[in-house]
Amino acid sequence: MKALIKPKEYFDKEVFEAEKSKLFNNVWSFVCFTHDLEKENDFVSTFISDVPVVIQNLRGNIRAFKNVCSHRHSIIQTDKQGNRPLMCPYHGWAYDKKGIPKGIPKKPLFSFTKEELECLKLKSYRVETCGSLVFVNVNDQNNSSLKEYLGEMYDEVSKMSSAFGELIDVNKLVIGANWKILVENTLESYHVNLIHEDTFKKLGAEGMNFNFFNNHSTWDAPVELKEDDKKVKRVHKPYKERPYKIEGYKHLIIFPNILISSTYGISFNLSIIEPKDNDSSVFTSYVFMTKTDTNDTEKSSIQKMYEESLVNFNRKVFGEDKDICEKVQIGVKYSNYDGELSEEERRVCEFQKAYKTYL
Repeated sequence: MKALIKPKEYFDKEVFEAEKSKLFNNVWSFVCFTHDLEKENDFVSTFISDVPVVIQNLRGNIRAFKNVCSHRHSIIQTDKQGNRPLMCPYHGWAYDKKGIPKGIPKKPLFSFTKEELECLKLKSYRVETCGSLVFVNVNDQNNSSLKEYLGEMYDEVSKMSSAFGELIDVNKLVIGANWKILVENTLESYHVNLIHEDTFKKLGAEGMNFNFFNNHSTWDAPVELKEDDKKVKRVHKPYKERPYKIEGYKHLIIFPNILISSTYGISFNLSIIEPKDNDSSVFTSYVFMTKTDTNDTEKSSIQKMYEESLVNFNRKVFGEDKDICEKVQIGVKYSNYDGELSEEERRVCEFQKAYKTYL
């Protein structure tokens, strides 16, 4: 199969600008986890298509607004994450759960009517959850719900993310490669034998059991060691009563740039690939252990070793991918070929088809 994304599209600045307006401005964007917004005034701030957005727990309601004060245009929540009222740090304007200014220092000097205050309401965006994941849609013209966007994959995403337990690692990398190169790298195992010879290859995940839903896809693969193997039983004993069980390895993409994977349903990885510019990306990986039904709070030495091995494994695999993707980014600038895709790279092909429908 011929690749649909041409080499130029991995580094061209005009293409990068078009992606922000035509793609990222038109999809549901993952912004945080529900546990990030558990308490009153918990917030997360981010950028979606260059627009500053704040997502905040306001009186038990999760709201999303443009993170810009309607008084004198300052960013309101200046930290990436925290807990404080929705109040501008410049002059102290505070906003209620509807985004309307409710606390204005020296308010009589403005002489605002009720209608005028409502006109100063912060621009709001739709925010919805699926399992433990929080998404925002900044496109006023797109009325589809998150459930409609995820389609048949909604229930699977909900079950997987609802099983996320303790967060054991956050790995953030700036990678000198276009975001699409990184996404495509995660969607095929053709490179595993060479790039991950001493890491992912040893897991033994293989096959082409792909499923496609809207623009999203999954890969289900058996692994070399089964749960009834003597080597595995002892390590997996503390996780026997877990809410999400699979026999091997599962990997899925929420189009365009969110990847979730799990092995046995015991460990989970959620990765976000965010475009930094046309030539580089920010890659953030979260590793979770499963929730369990046991009340044990003290971890055994085996559990501690297991978790440490998972963190080291993930960090090494992603480091290997970083190195090869940066080499690809150099190569696309000099390539005379469109690129070829095998059946093993079908998920890459479907990702490219989805990408082209937006661009």
